[in-house]
Amino acid sequence: MAERVNAAKRIELTHVAEREIMRFADDHALWHKHVHNVELDAAQVLKCIEMDQYANTIDYSCRRTGKTAVKELHNLKYIATHADQELGIVAPREAQSIINLNYHLDAIRRSQILDNYLMFKSGRKQMSDTKFQLANRSVAQAYGIMAQIDGADMTVGSIEEVDDCPADRLNSRFLLTMGATRRLGASKDSVNEPKIRITGVLKGADTLSDLIAAGHYHVLTIINAYLGIEMGILNESFIMQMRSQLAPDEYLRQLLCKNVTARNLIWEKHIRRALTVGLAANLQHAEPLPGIKRKKNGLLAFGYDAGGHGEDPHSSKHALVVVEQIGNFVTFPFVKTWPAGADDNVVKRDLIGLWRYFDPDYAIGDAYGVGMLTQLNDELYGEGLTDIDRRSIGDGDSTASTWSHWPFAPLRFEGMTKHAMAQQLRSVFHNNQAAIPYFDDMNVPAELLDMQDFIRQLPNIVPVKTKTSYASYKRANSKLGDDLFDAAMAGVWAITTRGATDVKTVIATRTQSYDQLLGNMPHAIGMN
Repeated sequence: MAERVNAAKRIELTHVAEREIMRFADDHALWHKHVHNVELDAAQVLKCIEMDQYANTIDYSCRRTGKTAVKELHNLKYIATHADQELGIVAPREAQSIINLNYHLDAIRRSQILDNYLMFKSGRKQMSDTKFQLANRSVAQAYGIMAQIDGADMTVGSIEEVDDCPADRLNSRFLLTMGATRRLGASKDSVNEPKIRITGVLKGADTLSDLIAAGHYHVLTIINAYLGIEMGILNESFIMQMRSQLAPDEYLRQLLCKNVTARNLIWEKHIRRALTVGLAANLQHAEPLPGIKRKKNGLLAFGYDAGGHGEDPHSSKHALVVVEQIGNFVTFPFVKTWPAGADDNVVKRDLIGLWRYFDPDYAIGDAYGVGMLTQLNDELYGEGLTDIDRRSIGDGDSTASTWSHWPFAPLRFEGMTKHAMAQQLRSVFHNNQAAIPYFDDMNVPAELLDMQDFIRQLPNIVPVKTKTSYASYKRANSKLGDDLFDAAMAGVWAITTRGATDVKTVIATRTQSYDQLLGNMPHAIGMN
């Protein structure tokens, strides 16, 4: 049992701790080694010196180079050696910001000096999973970007994964909590110089790149994957594995720190925006459970792509994307794939269970799997999950003329139809009508790996010109599948057409001459 410390002894320990904290206040390497037994390498010390020189900084170095650790250890030293500071650690989700706060909490736990320097109130140390306060009245707290933090009065802002943060929320709700010249309870001698520390990687959104382009932030020395290998802080074999595993643009952004963005059918920035919309709306990933029926928020549709089809039949997977319309937004609460070569009976059984859970209003599936879909429709009716017996339609045969009337309607994903479906999916994202439940794509739980693949497949599709009036579509990176993309097309098409798969599509084209494009003949526009 720990010895009980009286108030007088506690005050004495606090004074001793303060003396030790201030002993090496001007030396980053010595301070961290002396106070909490962490040795910074040369690159980390240099970044700390850079942060001393600039109040507002950005570090978008390669993953796993320790940029977050350096930022938070610099913040810890700053609030420990400067009284009356308020550090707000902000990330898209509070759980992510708590991970950053743990750099501080772990330092306190391994340091008798910092432990003795914690504030005591009502006989309790002021330290929890989301917040702590030091004896000099400086405090640190973790927030999610959507938290109500208007009442905070921060002097130091620490922002993580900024490309996943809604830009308007970041500016209007978080950054505006800083900058006050007066702080209640603060000593007149305390420093009040707002500082903003930003870390993250480029993800194809505009938030981080816009902050850099604005010129208000000093960019810290960038360490890319190759420099990290040379410095001995990154494992070369792991980086090479990532090079072969990641999409080329993703590798260039997150590991080589190059601001490239895909400009394929669906632009990456619109996909990131859909994730931030999902974050702002607090959309949740659906978790199908047996014996439970999900409460619907609007029209809901299934989009299904059959395995063994498409560009690479041997690696093609069965895929399902659930699409739900909420107001003017199209959301994607659940996606699922089955391994290549999965037995149709297994897929059919799972689809029945998912139908029971989601109770979709419409469903469209790839006609390549019409045999399984025929059986599926019969079993859905037999179990009372649908009201339509497809065998009562027409002559009861499985023919293209009857498919559109089935509850789970087969549709050929080809030609003009596929073009229209792909363009409709694109318009949902490019018109800012898409919302995807947010997740941290660096710490993806097993149940969201399909969602991660979905996010990677969406921007990987490239339209290819043909001799016809419509385009065909291929994968920009052949290593990534297209099954979830195709399933998403079907789901959005089902919502758009209300399940009427045989809707006729008309494509209009608009042509302009060189002079017209320059504005010399603004009224002479030809329609073909």
